[in-house]
Amino acid sequence: MTLWEIFVAAVLGIVEGLTEYAPVSSTGHMIIVDDIWLKSKSLMTPEAANTFKVVIQLGSILAVAIVFKDRILNLLGLKKNITSDQTKGHKLSIAQIAVGLVPATILGFLFED
Repeated sequence: MTLWEIFVAAVLGIVEGLTEYAPVSSTGHMIIVDDIWLKSKSLMTPEAANTFKVVIQLGSILAVAIVFKDRILNLLGLKKNITSDQTKGHKLSIAQIAVGLVPATILGFLFED
């Protein structure tokens, strides 16, 4: 692995990590930085570059799942009595989350191309 490949991996990881918790598209920012500046598809095949981006996303999602483990378990009904100050007075149900996903699902099907 060359120094440039390590640099590309580090920059993509940093962009993904910094934008994951922000109310912006972390994947979109990672793709924009890569396409405009880093050009990872020139280092490897397009399939390998896309797979690399998916693995970065998977790591980010795993980190979020670990950080919010107790809240996720509570939401699924597998754990009760969370004592965090952030969860007092405000609990989401699975039905509320499902209703919130409806617009994205409809738009996804309409603009699948």
